[in-house]
Amino acid sequence: MNNRTNDLPILMYHAISSRACTSLPTTSSIEHAVKARDFRAQLDAIVEGSYCTIKLDDLERPASAPKSLMITFDDGHQSDFIVAAPELARRNLHAIFFVVWSYLGHPGYLSRDQVLALRADGFEIGSHGLTHTRLTQVSPAEALNELRESKRRLEDLLQEPIAALALPGGRYNDAVLAAAWATGYRRVMTSDFRIANRERRVMPRMGPMGSTTLKDFKWMLEASRAGAIRHRTIEAIGERLTRLANYGEAMLTRAQNAEVLAKSEK
Repeated sequence: MNNRTNDLPILMYHAISSRACTSLPTTSSIEHAVKARDFRAQLDAIVEGSYCTIKLDDLERPASAPKSLMITFDDGHQSDFIVAAPELARRNLHAIFFVVWSYLGHPGYLSRDQVLALRADGFEIGSHGLTHTRLTQVSPAEALNELRESKRRLEDLLQEPIAALALPGGRYNDAVLAAAWATGYRRVMTSDFRIANRERRVMPRMGPMGSTTLKDFKWMLEASRAGAIRHRTIEAIGERLTRLANYGEAMLTRAQNAEVLAKSEK
């Protein structure tokens, strides 16, 4: 088996913004919210490209399709159930939803019944921590409790093992990984912007953002390290230009306000 066959693009979504889900929870970032029309176009690109969305158990077997893809969602935003799941099901695409246990039932987030419904519809559920605490910022005992309790409670709810963890905030170190393995997770999803290797237990993901173009999205699907690096470079340049534009606008507004104030004092 060559390295190309082992390459696996893993998409990381957060909220999907739509008329049905117009507001985001205070813990969500508007930059991470993908518009529903863009999300539908991205799913269509997956289908048109003949990509095969795989499950966690498929990672335990040798790769059989050269165009494998994994779709994941973090945080457990209500749009997972209202928008994402129906669009995925309509195209016969699979996804894994990583939920924060303490968020369940809160405004803007999934309820426990919705988590059960997602699982009943064939989607997979993973852990995104007990309280979304960044595990590198707490003691080893607290990190272990975050991982163990989120896993235990989800397993009690679903009556099945929880095999995968998406790291809150994408933060990790050797101690966090050791705690994840000790707790019984088989795969750990990060926010490192790279192509994953299906044979490794620590798996980086690439996150479409609200500003991601369809062309950029298709680069993510190429499952090549060069394509991922190219996209990330362009994304970083775009973020810098946006910051510069915002700074320039702020400076212009400040100058205009100063001019108005000076005229009013004459």
